Amino acid sequence: MAHENSRTLLTTIKKLKVKNVRYRRKCRNNSSTPLKLQLVRYLQSVLHSSTTHGLPYIVNNRLHYLEKIFWIVNIIFCIVIMYGLLTLQYLRFIAAPTVMSVERNYFDWNISYPAITLCPLYRADKVKFEKIKDTSNITKHFVWTIMQSALDTLDFMDLNHPNELQLPEPKNYAKVAADMFRIFHKDMLASKANRTISIDISMNEIGICHVINSNVAAFDEPYSWNADFATKNYVKKNMELSIFEVDLFTLITDYAPVYKVYIHGPDEVPLTGSSFNYDVEGFMSFGLSVRSTRISDELRYQSLRLRKCRFTHEPISERYPVYSYNHCILECRIKMILRLCGCVPHFYKPLDNERVCYISELSCVLKYKTEITTLKTSEQTYKQFASTKDLPKTSRDCGCLNDCEFDTYYKDNEEFVPQKGLNKLKIKITSFPKVRFVRDIIFSFYDILLRSGGVMNLCIGSSIISLVELLVVIIKPLFFIPALIATSAVDGYLDSYKEMNKTGKMLVKYSRFI
Repeated sequence: MAHENSRTLLTTIKKLKVKNVRYRRKCRNNSSTPLKLQLVRYLQSVLHSSTTHGLPYIVNNRLHYLEKIFWIVNIIFCIVIMYGLLTLQYLRFIAAPTVMSVERNYFDWNISYPAITLCPLYRADKVKFEKIKDTSNITKHFVWTIMQSALDTLDFMDLNHPNELQLPEPKNYAKVAADMFRIFHKDMLASKANRTISIDISMNEIGICHVINSNVAAFDEPYSWNADFATKNYVKKNMELSIFEVDLFTLITDYAPVYKVYIHGPDEVPLTGSSFNYDVEGFMSFGLSVRSTRISDELRYQSLRLRKCRFTHEPISERYPVYSYNHCILECRIKMILRLCGCVPHFYKPLDNERVCYISELSCVLKYKTEITTLKTSEQTYKQFASTKDLPKTSRDCGCLNDCEFDTYYKDNEEFVPQKGLNKLKIKITSFPKVRFVRDIIFSFYDILLRSGGVMNLCIGSSIISLVELLVVIIKPLFFIPALIATSAVDGYLDSYKEMNKTGKMLVKYSRFI
């Protein structure tokens, strides 16, 4: 009897082991399969009632599987088309969001009277120059070279000055040039304006010159180069004209026997090659026409990437606290010279970490003069350097944007009356602009939003509500999955507990027969 009870107990234990294995499989299925089924049913439920066209057909069990495949292919095709059209809209928004429009209400406008830069052929003051003693350390010829040096005059300069004989340090060359520069007397300038016209000394790649009616010439004043010029603020001090003040003129008398004249905007600096020479005796008068460009209020507050232009208060370097297109070109040329020659010529404003060239080192600048002025590095020059940093292939590589607001001046007419012993130059505005160009935005964020909505509605029949609906469909399961997992785990634990209790009772029952 005991033997039969033992066999019965062993058989029962084997059955319990088999049942335990089945139970473990059941627990694994309870933790995975039901959760997947619930997610599938959830997606079928929400997609069946979705307002996006095509999605309800995918989960419709009454349709043939070939019809479901047909709708899936169509939905994918429409999504691809939608993506392509939206990409084109975005590229248009980034590449060309602006347009030039025209305004004609010229009675409400003001234009800027131009800045006038005067650069004499012989820059030194005769009285000061004659007082220089001809010694072995510093000679008239050496000072003359410092005074006359500019990017377009290096071809005519004697640059063979030994460095050990040069008493002034290169960083003081600009001060020497300013000290020896000719004086601009007040009686040389006459104007019909009822206000004071500013006159500054400026030194850049065209050499040391006098600048009339400029807002930015003070930043090129040689005396401030070694000072904390960053503390200087931009001050708008140029003359503004309305249509009722077009008869304003500037008369320059006996400035120099021969000199160059640069006409440019008050916020610009002149560059090499943009001047005309005045070298005859007599009275010359020429008028200017103006083309004005402004920016709309809507585009003014857009990002730089969209408006694709810079304002004066958006500098690109520490050299100048202002921005203009010519300032950007100057900065690009200086970086190129630094890379080619390792120093900055004394007629450019140097930064604290930049070394100023000795006179003899300007021969390097002369060697690469064509490439520097055109901002086009030759292949032969590229081979001499390991990298192409600061060596532009074209001027576009400098990344210089146009000014957002500026006035451009063109010579309208010219009159000359020859007279011996007379040297006068008259500059005036002869044609007030009746039309001006306005940089405006034609493709704003609101436009791309509306067009994107039209594309989405065309391709998949969706609206903002439909997108929110899909977003909720995606996010909602993320909150319920942890709860479902926890529920499955609790259910499995309770089933296991019940099974263990049941097994324990059976073992106690059969142990009585042993």
